[in-house]
Amino acid sequence: MQQVFLEVGQVALTSVFSLAMMFLITRWGGKRQIAQMSPFDYLNAVTVGSIAAEMATNLEAWYRPFTALLVYGIITWAVEVSACKSIALRTFWSGRSVILMNNGVILKENLRRATIDLNEFLGQARIAGYFDPNEIQTAILENNGQISFLPKSEIRPANPQDLGIAPDPTSAWYDLILDGRLLSDNLKAAGRDERWLDDQLHRMGIGQCKEVFYAACDKQGRFFACRGE
Repeated sequence: MQQVFLEVGQVALTSVFSLAMMFLITRWGGKRQIAQMSPFDYLNAVTVGSIAAEMATNLEAWYRPFTALLVYGIITWAVEVSACKSIALRTFWSGRSVILMNNGVILKENLRRATIDLNEFLGQARIAGYFDPNEIQTAILENNGQISFLPKSEIRPANPQDLGIAPDPTSAWYDLILDGRLLSDNLKAAGRDERWLDDQLHRMGIGQCKEVFYAACDKQGRFFACRGE
């Protein structure tokens, strides 16, 4: 029985260690989401996960999968650095974008090259909100596998420039209070101080920051706050 508990403890330790290694390798690979992965990123993630599982359960020779994890981590870092520094290598690792539709014409040969059938292409167009193919000017298959659609100029939504309107400038919103905690750095970045914040809260009938679940503002003075109820 003692041997069983000892092995369970070893598995727990190696599992934590392998998880830490996977976290480091993921950080080396950048902050990409799954939808943004290149083919190399996807294959590397699957392989690293398999090696980490082997490392967590191989108690007698854990150093072998550990060495493999280190090698994959170094290769991942080298690939990311080379892709950032060289356009040619970036194209080699991630591939090129493919134009699937141009000037309202679906390019059959490019669909074949991208291994996308017509039904899949039309389905992606509907997901993007284009039920009428006549509304699409250009469609491009991006490196991450998603399809970008450019609408024809006559059906795209009008913008303020088209209407001859000069709207007020916009700015990013800054989180000021989260779960009752004041974020002083964000308040300063927004060009405001605590006195201004207190005035805004008092206008809404809120006495203290700890009563606020969430509050935010922009540099134009627009303000939002709500209690945690």
